Amino acid sequence: MPEAYPNKLEACQLLDDPQLATAMRKGTKVVHELAEKSVFTKRFLRGDINKSEYGQYIRSLYFVYKCMEGLLEKHQQHPAIEMIFFPDELNRVDALLEDLEFFYGAELLPRVTDPATMTPAVKQYVQSMEHAALVDPALLVSHSYARYLGDLSGGQILAKRLKKHILHLSKDDSSWDSQQGVAFYYFNNIGKLNEFKNLYREQLDQVPVTEALKTSIVDEAIWCFKLNIALFDEIQRLSESNALIDIDHQESTAPMADDMAKERDTGKLRATWPSLPSSWPNAAMALTSVALLSIGCSFYMRQKA
Repeated sequence: MPEAYPNKLEACQLLDDPQLATAMRKGTKVVHELAEKSVFTKRFLRGDINKSEYGQYIRSLYFVYKCMEGLLEKHQQHPAIEMIFFPDELNRVDALLEDLEFFYGAELLPRVTDPATMTPAVKQYVQSMEHAALVDPALLVSHSYARYLGDLSGGQILAKRLKKHILHLSKDDSSWDSQQGVAFYYFNNIGKLNEFKNLYREQLDQVPVTEALKTSIVDEAIWCFKLNIALFDEIQRLSESNALIDIDHQESTAPMADDMAKERDTGKLRATWPSLPSSWPNAAMALTSVALLSIGCSFYMRQKA
């Protein structure tokens, strides 16, 4: 047998013990530190954002989760996806809709959830996830890992900060334990969060991967942080330019974030978008790929460090 054959066969062999969860955590450590330096991220973590900024944040997340959860459902029979597919426990779209209605009101809900109003960074995110699924559905594992483990790890802490700084509640208020406005952070179909996170990591480590696919999934997880930074930076820019919907008054005379969606094809914001990971197939021809991870990932990485 020619000497080249064993290498080709080895490249197709599934790993017995891929330890994918550990590989993604370690692989994203450096870029995670960069993500924490984002202006919006730092302001969010210390509770220094306003309702309009937070509304834009969960509005962005709505489009991201709607796309991601749709793709996970579509590919749920894929050998990699079926290992980490927990729709009843994890899906966030309905919770985000509840929160969006709480902040924007029923009248504005159709507008803020209209795909035509996605900002450039959000639309790029969505298109990239769709492309990732076309390249290899297994890459969606990175998206699921980054979003859900971050939300599960930091959700309760973030919910308390939001209640205090955004909803202006105190622990003495009768509504302190309410989930109104912060439903996104409550996983009501999960009993003990830590036990479920351990289960999820165990399932990750059973995802069938070759060495090459493992590398691609880790690269995709790194890419998650980069696109997350771009998303946060966009919200910061929108806020600084007074281009967000004023939630307090439900109306604004300034150009809205919706209007910025019209710039998505002008290339004005593309200078801030990261380039495609070199390990991706047909990188020169591909749309930019992504995986957005949550601010909660900051808490997750700190817990596992």
